[in-house]
Amino acid sequence: MVENKIACASFSSSKKFKELSEATIAEIYNTDEIEVRILNGDGASWIKQSIREEGVYFQLDPFHKSQAVLRSIQDKKEAHKLIKMLNAGQVDESFEYLTNLMVKYTEDENKFKKLEKLYTYLFDNKIGLRPYHLREEIKMPKSPDGLEYRNLGTMEHNICDILAQRMKGRKMSWSISGANNLAKILAEKANKRIYKVINEVCSGIISEDKLEKVTEMITLTAADVNRKVSTILYNRQGYHLQAAP
Repeated sequence: MVENKIACASFSSSKKFKELSEATIAEIYNTDEIEVRILNGDGASWIKQSIREEGVYFQLDPFHKSQAVLRSIQDKKEAHKLIKMLNAGQVDESFEYLTNLMVKYTEDENKFKKLEKLYTYLFDNKIGLRPYHLREEIKMPKSPDGLEYRNLGTMEHNICDILAQRMKGRKMSWSISGANNLAKILAEKANKRIYKVINEVCSGIISEDKLEKVTEMITLTAADVNRKVSTILYNRQGYHLQAAP
């Protein structure tokens, strides 16, 4: 379990997201005392924009690293051997092994193209291939009593639970502003402060008696999840939920 987990989400530019994430962290922690930051990502270029800053290091997310290997190498024994080498921090040996596989499957165009694509992906993220806890240049401070540093492989799981299950699939589509607004709401829900935010936003705008009704209805929908909500109506007098029987 992640200790003091904080979520922030946005569909704005990478610059805006960096500002949002920095502000979110600063709400909880004294950023002047942060010694090391590990950016665990899937390799997208915008994620790596901060690695030039002092004390910031990039690590290719373990899930995406393994996923790329398993999708590109058909033979599971060969795939798991490469994953084991990567997890052990044997970067040069991993590229040598992958090169040998490309030579082995030179005559198989489909397999060769997949291996070539994997090689490019890993090479583009070579700076983050070695797990952070195996790097000599990263001096991690002593972990607090009762806590231990892990491999950061929970990233994809958290994205799925916080955002993907609500926003993907079921033929849904979003405008950028709509997706941005819902993402922020879901992040605040994950941070367990959604009711506090509602109170702050609505204070002075919605009367106290109406605000109490809004809070009561939100609590009810969380507890009464098996009832199908058919319509949510918004009007100047407040909020009204119509639930199907």
